[in-house]
Amino acid sequence: MKILIISNLFPPSVLGGYEILCGQVVQSLRCRGHEVRILTSTHGDASIGPDDLVMKRLQLFQPFDRPVSSAMRRARSRTASVNTSITKAVLREYPFDVVFVWSLLRLTASPVRAAEQSGLPVVYTFNDEHPSGYLPAHFSLHPKQFVRWILDRTVTRPTTAGGLRFAHTTCISELLKRNLVKSGMPIPTSRVIYQGIPIDRFPLRTPPSVRPVPMKILYAGQLHPYKGVHTLISALQLLAQTVGASDLTCSIVGAGEQEYENRLKSDAGRSGFPVAFLGRVPHDRMGEIYRSHDLLVFPSIWPEPFGLTHLEAMASGLPVISTTNGGQGEFLVDEENCLSFEPDNPQQLAQCIARLVENEGLYAALVAAGRQTVEKGFTFDRYVSDLETLLAEAIDS
Repeated sequence: MKILIISNLFPPSVLGGYEILCGQVVQSLRCRGHEVRILTSTHGDASIGPDDLVMKRLQLFQPFDRPVSSAMRRARSRTASVNTSITKAVLREYPFDVVFVWSLLRLTASPVRAAEQSGLPVVYTFNDEHPSGYLPAHFSLHPKQFVRWILDRTVTRPTTAGGLRFAHTTCISELLKRNLVKSGMPIPTSRVIYQGIPIDRFPLRTPPSVRPVPMKILYAGQLHPYKGVHTLISALQLLAQTVGASDLTCSIVGAGEQEYENRLKSDAGRSGFPVAFLGRVPHDRMGEIYRSHDLLVFPSIWPEPFGLTHLEAMASGLPVISTTNGGQGEFLVDEENCLSFEPDNPQQLAQCIARLVENEGLYAALVAAGRQTVEKGFTFDRYVSDLETLLAEAIDS
């Protein structure tokens, strides 16, 4: 297949796991014999790409280091016009069989509108809820909302997803699909394809079945209040009353809001345990990070679309303690392959950590079950094969 991937970002320009995963999928599709080109934004250094098949031409209507407001309609319209022209030019330049759409965040919906108008089959992979932000405004008699409703069906229509067919789509979890449909996305038949991880990059640490002392706790993710890292710090403060200071350490990998990070550091200093803030870590080093720790805690408060971090940790031989209110709840089973706790509940989290500190048998069982979960249903090869099938079906249809 000759595939054009449209994505707002592409490695080495990344914000998080979405872009990293896209790069991994591209590499795998090429290894399977497909010709894949990427149309992405000029974010970062427009002259830098991993190879000459990456076309950094699209524009963002606002850089990612600046906030977005609903008043940016003029900027969105200008960007939509430019990106429409660029996409049409690329589609004329190369004979593609299918267009594969990843994140459109800050690109507007104009590139995929141009792709659908070209007559090529267009496949969408939805990894978060950002597409609902491109839906036209709902009708309302409120003056401002009424004006938006008119504009989104006339002048600013090219920036929105209004009228797009979404004939071939996939969501990374049932939860995400439900949320997108509820928001108004016309994708009731979207196929749920769970993501997978390249197990060879996350080998099982040795010895995986022995509970270590001290137990080294790991959090890996962004530092924002909705990620619930403060819940972990509060749980450590509670554990200091019952667990010896030499029994636990904690590492925080990631970055985010500076004010929140400062608060976490201040609270961590009173936790009674050593807490290290390691900042951002390149993804190619995460396997090493997992193997140098003993337990992953994922305290997210908001419902995450999925949970690649969980899978990477489980493959590496770390027991997982996590909230399960998001897409990760579709593969995490309390007391079987994880221990779960309610969001923003440090008391429950502290109890879960204490159980693993005290119960070597439970620790070993969760290690074995976690690795088995990944091996049976969440490998990267399976994920790419499912995407490959969807792309081929779109072409055949």
